[in-house]
Amino acid sequence: MAATVPIQSIKRALDVLDALTERGLGGEGVSLQAIAERLGVASSTAHNILKTMVLCGYVARDDQHLYRLGPRCRDLARGSTLSAKFMATAQGTIHALAERTGESVVLATLVHGRRFPLLRADGHAVLRVSPTFEELSAFFRMVTGRVLAAYATPEELSEMVAVHGLPGESWNGIEAEEGLMAALAEVRRAGMAEEECHRTEVYSLAVPVLDACDQLLGALGVHLPASRATPERREKIRRAIAAAAKRLGHHA
Repeated sequence: MAATVPIQSIKRALDVLDALTERGLGGEGVSLQAIAERLGVASSTAHNILKTMVLCGYVARDDQHLYRLGPRCRDLARGSTLSAKFMATAQGTIHALAERTGESVVLATLVHGRRFPLLRADGHAVLRVSPTFEELSAFFRMVTGRVLAAYATPEELSEMVAVHGLPGESWNGIEAEEGLMAALAEVRRAGMAEEECHRTEVYSLAVPVLDACDQLLGALGVHLPASRATPERREKIRRAIAAAAKRLGHHA
């Protein structure tokens, strides 16, 4: 005999997630009526449940009024992938990259529309730049933030803009959504984001870390004084960071 569920409303919300997972595997959304039928409730009841879940970020609704898993579900899935086992393996990869390049390295991921640093390592060079300088900057000022935005889902990107606003002076004076989408497309085309900041005299480079299904896990960044960032050194770092990101993705 099945156990009685103590709180039916929570059960229904979880059933919504099950329905969106099962019926949305191909990328298509699910209608209100289909969800109501799955829950065995009136459309008005299903609508209220979905409205609450949309507001909380666990469900997203598109322009056709179809429902999909929201950015909070992506956060949960990403957090599950970034397990203790993965982090233990990633730590070796991060430190090896720092040793190979002699520079500062950071691995960051996306949580609730914000950049969240996971691991840091310093290189062995005498002059080092701590990645913590990024914590004082706007999200889009960071190359790791730009990579996270470029490879995020549309729902996650909308959440980032809601949290941080458009880049503005943080990134090429971008003040419109069209400009942001074009800049992010360029990041994806290049497969990286890089910048030499004259204000801080720091050269920064970041690449995405993707799993076997090309889902975003995080962004891997390297930071060094601009005085050391010769063209030859930049190319060496590009090759090293790309290889490290690929290894991280294979461990996911």
